[in-house]
Formats: sequence, structure tokens, C-alpha cells
Amino acid sequence: MVTLAPRRMRIPGRKRFGGIFSGDTAGFVFLFGFGFLFTAFFHVDAWRPALYGSSRVDFPAVLGLLTLCCAVGWRGLLRRGFVWVEPAELTWLDFAPVDRGRVVTLRLLGAWTGVVAVTAYLAALLLAVGGAGLDQWRAAFAVVAATGVVAFASARRTRPVFGGARGACPPAGVWGSAPEGSGFDALGPLLLAVLGLAIAVFGLGPVTVQFVAAGVLAAALPLAFGGEPVVRAGRATLLAGWDGRVLRSVAVTFLDPMMLLPPSAPAGRLSLRRPTPLRLAWAGTLGRSRYAGAAVMVGFAVVVAHIAVPTVPGAVMVGVGAYVALTPFGGGLGELWRNPGRRRWLGSANRGLVLAHGLVLAGVGSLWAALLAVVTLAGGTSFPATAWFAVPLAVLSILRTVTRTAVDYANPGFTDTPMGPMPANLVRQLFRGLDLLAVGIVLLAAAI
Repeated sequence: MVTLAPRRMRIPGRKRFGGIFSGDTAGFVFLFGFGFLFTAFFHVDAWRPALYGSSRVDFPAVLGLLTLCCAVGWRGLLRRGFVWVEPAELTWLDFAPVDRGRVVTLRLLGAWTGVVAVTAYLAALLLAVGGAGLDQWRAAFAVVAATGVVAFASARRTRPVFGGARGACPPAGVWGSAPEGSGFDALGPLLLAVLGLAIAVFGLGPVTVQFVAAGVLAAALPLAFGGEPVVRAGRATLLAGWDGRVLRSVAVTFLDPMMLLPPSAPAGRLSLRRPTPLRLAWAGTLGRSRYAGAAVMVGFAVVVAHIAVPTVPGAVMVGVGAYVALTPFGGGLGELWRNPGRRRWLGSANRGLVLAHGLVLAGVGSLWAALLAVVTLAGGTSFPATAWFAVPLAVLSILRTVTRTAVDYANPGFTDTPMGPMPANLVRQLFRGLDLLAVGIVLLAAAI
């Protein structure tokens, strides 16, 4: 009797090297994008006046900006969007010799590799354009490597949630039920952002930056413990991650980014008082307070980028930064606008809802602008007076963005362009809010 050796089973639905060499569209886009990004290093002489102008390159600010980019990439990795398995595939994995933990680990390695590759590319481009010396290259490599290690060490484990506050007791086996950025997850990237700000403000040299990177690397050891490894995620967690992935895929496919507005966490206790638009707007803002750390990081990045890249107008920096930092806090109005039943339950006019949420959002914007002013003074730099008008402009743009109606696909309105036919009506709906921000920033930058 002949016994056949069992054939090694591959992970279902997974191609070698991610399918980038299979000759399909994804492979073509990857190779084309890689070639396009690589050609930038052959035109560093043309990039230098565009980024740094005729002034002397402030390499401490460049290293600080790189550290902030690493902090943003670390925080994005802590969202743990790689923890998912398709329901049908998950069923087969229960009876296959392939461990579901291996599937999650490979996705973690893919996401981590992407974050490290992006930050390394930005570091190489900024230093090559600025004509950095060997010491700056060593410092940049140390920052990217140390951040990569600490990001992997923290992302491979579940987020720890402590105390008896809201969201502190997730259901059994569902570690991802805690709000994003809760616990100590938001603290690590925020501290790294503070280090990046200190490098730029105090003008730390490359040797000191290497010691800072060594300290960040030492922090990877305590972050590697606590919580449960993501490879042990249960069925409920994997299916919840799959639901989030489907939501993101549908939002991109149907050109509806409003589906990605963050939900609110429970805020406060049960109240029997009659709900009003102002109270609802305040509760929605408190429920999204977990994005305060990200808003602070964006404020730091705006100031450091203004020091490192002086050729970019201040109105562009402040306007784009305010829009990115404050958009999550407009999610409450976006949820109401997409649900007519909730608006009828409130019994308030649409204008009253917009005014109430706009008032609260303006308050949050004022706090962000005050933080930006303090950090600007500490950094020894300044923005033009007209650039500060970009903050209320960003608030108005966010209100215009979240109050968009459902996307109308009946009349795409194709228009011939040099790049081919373009659905002008769909583009108009997609960039609602951003159009006001872009026009306002151009006018503010021209008024300097």
C-alpha cells in the first residue's frame, strides 16, 4: 500500500508576494508607482528650491518632521485594521492545518512593512533633496528603525484598557471593542510626537537624535508585554475586523467617504432631559474625544513642517492641518444628516442642527488654534496673520462636508479632459467641502 505524503496547504486566498508579480492591474500599479517615486531621486536639484527655497536647510527640523511622520504611521498601525478574516475563509480555517494566527501575522507584517517603507522613503527624499551629510543619514535611519521596532512590538498585542471608565469592560474575547486610541495606545505616538517637536524646536544635533532613537528603541521592551497577542484573536474579533474592512471597501467603491466618519463612544450617564441640538452636539464631541491626541499631533506637525519646509505658504499648512484635525469631531452632524429619522425624532430644524454643531466645532477649533499658537511661539516661528483665518475656514468646510446628501449616481455628468472622460457630477459630490477649503486657501495665500 502506497501512502502519499500530505501536501503542504497554502493560506486560502493568499498569493505569493501579494500578487504584485502576477501581471494583473495591482501589479502594474505597484510597479508604475515604484518607478514614479524612484525617479524623484534623479531630480533632487529641481526639488530643492521647491521644498527649501534659497534658505539654509534646517536639518533638526527635518529630523523632527520625520519623527512626527513616524509617530503618525505608528498610530495608524495601532488601529489594527489587519486583524480580520473573511467569514467563509474563517470557517475553513477551523478545519485546516493552517492556524488563523498565521494569517493575521502575515497581514501585520504587510501593514508594518508598508508603514516603514513610507517613512523610510520620506526620510530618504527629504535628506537627499537637502543634501544631508552622513551624520543626518545615520540619525534618520536610527529614528525610522527604532520607531519601526516599537510600532511592531505594540501593534502585535491587543490594546490594554484600564479602569472602570466607559469602554473599560469589553465583552469576553472581543478585545477590539474598546474605542480607538483608548488606554495607552494613544500615549506612545503622542510622546514620540513631542520628541519630534523637541528635536525641531531645540535644534538637536544628529548625535543627540541617535540617543533619542535609542531611548525609543528601549521603550519597545515594556510595550511588548501587556494585553493579548493579536494572533490569538477570537472569531468575534476577526469578524468585527472584516465588517470594518467591508465598510471601508464599500466607501471607496461608491465614492462615499462619509461612511468612514468615526462613531461616538458612550459619553456621560443616562439623562432623562429632553435632547436638544446643542446637548447632542456636545455629547457627540465628548464621545469622539479619543481623537484629541491625533489633533495635537497634527498641530505639532503643522508647526514643524512650517519650519522644515518654509516654501509652503502658512495658509496651506494651517488650513489642511485644521481640516484633518477637526474632521472627526464633525462626525455627529454627519450621522444626523444621513439619518432623517433621527432628525425627525429630535424635532429640530436642519439650520438649528448645523448652527449647534458648528458652535461646538468652532469651540474645538479655537482650542486647536490656541495650541497651534503656543507651539508656534515655542518654536520661534510665526505664521502670517491671514493664515489664522484658515481655521474658521476649515470649520466651515467641515460643516459643508458632513452635510452632503447621499451620492446621486443617476447623472454622473461625464466631461472630456486631457486624462480622459471624467464624471464631473460625481467628483463635485465627492469633493464637497474640500472645494471651499481649496478656494479659501488660495485666496488667503494670495493675500499675503
